[in-house]
Amino acid sequence: MKKNITTSEGGGDGQAASPQGQAAQHQSELDCSKCEARYRCLGEGLSEEQLLGLRKITRTLGPFQPGEAIFRVEGKFKSLFVIQSGAAKIETASFEGAKLVDGFFFRGDLVGLESIGAQQYGHDAIALERTLVCELPFNQLESLCSFVPRLQRKLLIILGQKIRYTNETIVHGRYVSGEKRLLFFLQMLCEKKIIKKNDNTGSVDLPMSKGDIASYLGLRPESLSRVLTKLQSDGIIRNHTKKIEFLDIKAILQQVCR
Repeated sequence: MKKNITTSEGGGDGQAASPQGQAAQHQSELDCSKCEARYRCLGEGLSEEQLLGLRKITRTLGPFQPGEAIFRVEGKFKSLFVIQSGAAKIETASFEGAKLVDGFFFRGDLVGLESIGAQQYGHDAIALERTLVCELPFNQLESLCSFVPRLQRKLLIILGQKIRYTNETIVHGRYVSGEKRLLFFLQMLCEKKIIKKNDNTGSVDLPMSKGDIASYLGLRPESLSRVLTKLQSDGIIRNHTKKIEFLDIKAILQQVCR
């Protein structure tokens, strides 16, 4: 059954809207045992009883189609969202009105952390492909954390990782070459897409556009194209429109660690 999801104070509902303003989204009960994101989300490591408490405050929203908004900038902050399947990006607008991509989120990632402590969301969260999310009303999550220390610790770890990654991104943007910025990004893709550490080859589909990648890395599209061409000439990757083949993952890791 499809229904319009609206925001209500008592239910802790998040605001889901398409770029056109309204998105009919499906809402369903959770079955974490069948979820492919269960080993990467907040529920990882919880006992069955603790997981049941988390499931009681959580619901699935979607599917969001490519380009539809999971939440909008300046919408009232009420919930965090876990990517159950698919992928999303967060973006803001520059003073000139250009879209600036601030992050990408994949299965198991928590979206909306930047808005904790604020009254409103600071970004648009946009689906990059057909995407399902788990909505976690923040007030209820906060209450649950007081009874489940392991859940609170997991949330703090994720927040710490987010802060470290943001700081690294700022440093990379200021002091690191475009090639190395791209290598860091490719390393992140390897980790997010669960390419095994002992593998030296693999491939990942790109749900985002090359323009989104360039925006995220702070590069001009033509600069990104040159760096991709160089890495392909060096035998490190094979570049496709919507896919990257990794021909030498060890070379990526070696260059990132220099």
